[in-house]
Amino acid sequence: MNKVTIIFPGQASQYVGMGKKYYDKYESVRERFEEASEILGFDLAKLCFEGPTKDLVQTQNAQVAIFVLSFAMFEVIQKEENVQADYLAGHSLGELSALAASGAFSFKDGVRIVYTRGQAMAKCTQGGMSAVTKLSVDYVLNLLKEIDLESMNVEIANYNAPYQTVLTGSKEGLKEVGEYLTKSGAKVVSLNVSGAFHSKYMLGAAEELSKVLNEVEIKEMKIPVMCGLEGRLYTNDDDIREALIKQLTGPVHWSTVVQKLDELGTKLWIEVGPKDVLKKLINRNIEQVEAYAYEKEEDLEGIQKALARIEEVKKQMPNLIGLCLGAAVATRNTNWDEQAYTEGVVKPYKSITSIFDQVAKEDRKPNEVEMRQALELLKLIFDTKGVSVEEQKQRFKSILEYSESEALFPEYESLKEE
Repeated sequence: MNKVTIIFPGQASQYVGMGKKYYDKYESVRERFEEASEILGFDLAKLCFEGPTKDLVQTQNAQVAIFVLSFAMFEVIQKEENVQADYLAGHSLGELSALAASGAFSFKDGVRIVYTRGQAMAKCTQGGMSAVTKLSVDYVLNLLKEIDLESMNVEIANYNAPYQTVLTGSKEGLKEVGEYLTKSGAKVVSLNVSGAFHSKYMLGAAEELSKVLNEVEIKEMKIPVMCGLEGRLYTNDDDIREALIKQLTGPVHWSTVVQKLDELGTKLWIEVGPKDVLKKLINRNIEQVEAYAYEKEEDLEGIQKALARIEEVKKQMPNLIGLCLGAAVATRNTNWDEQAYTEGVVKPYKSITSIFDQVAKEDRKPNEVEMRQALELLKLIFDTKGVSVEEQKQRFKSILEYSESEALFPEYESLKEE
């Protein structure tokens, strides 16, 4: 499996000067900053490049600044490095960057959503957050069972890595819990944030975020995106608005997100946005992994070499259209109605062949529309031939795995009797 996953950072990755080299070099980046500034009513580029730090780190400013830069960098890496991402994921705020990059909502709507989110969260100033390291997540969870966290108003905000957990809640409770964990060998560090993110203290922000989300159009994602709240890929049936609202008060299961993407065959991880926080977390979650940060000059060569290797491997792989042709021929026929066979087997087979020949003639990979069409035609062939649902599921599973298209067409692996 040779999947490419692009990951987007969350709040705390901001720094004065971030994005300046991209802004100076690419017109598309300048255009995105200008669009955002017009929506926001202030010069976002000036804030990012000149600060001051005390203004940039404010939640409402930091979040929208990271979002705009991350989105603009995503467009650059697509064009300049010809990166075709198989999956997108983001940590907390970064999930909104991922959803915008996937086409779930427009860039302009994304700016409005993120700025409103940041403003609403900034108003919830109670509490704080602490990072816990040196002890495994399971060990920390067992220790926390010995404490009445609810009475202390402390919750888990982030499951970041096997040895990194983030707590959120009341400052008094965090202090007491921190002292208890420290005695057990943990390193506990208070984070410089304005409130208790990913906790019940953010309930006040939910109403404002809900209002702006209800004003924007949510469209179908062009690239699959991970839901950090549940550690799985979003589906077309998911209520993205509801998930983003719940994200305010629920924990980020980043380790689960990484594990799931690893299982789905991610070979190359590229962090797109300021700094390299997520690149480091990937390395803490998976051993011997290729993870890079696009912002880091020293990582660019590694990204280019990894992409070239993956492209070379993919060239040797059979495409989905050809696999559909093979499956159509390989399945036994139990339907001897000549007219039905002509309409339900011969004609669709010729249609798949036509698609295959066109793709081969143009020396390119089949696009999603062509692949879906081939799968639908193959389903018609299977049904006409009388192939059992169980065998169909196995055939489709094999085709999707060999062509690395599972995420695009999951419905073909879960067929049911009609």
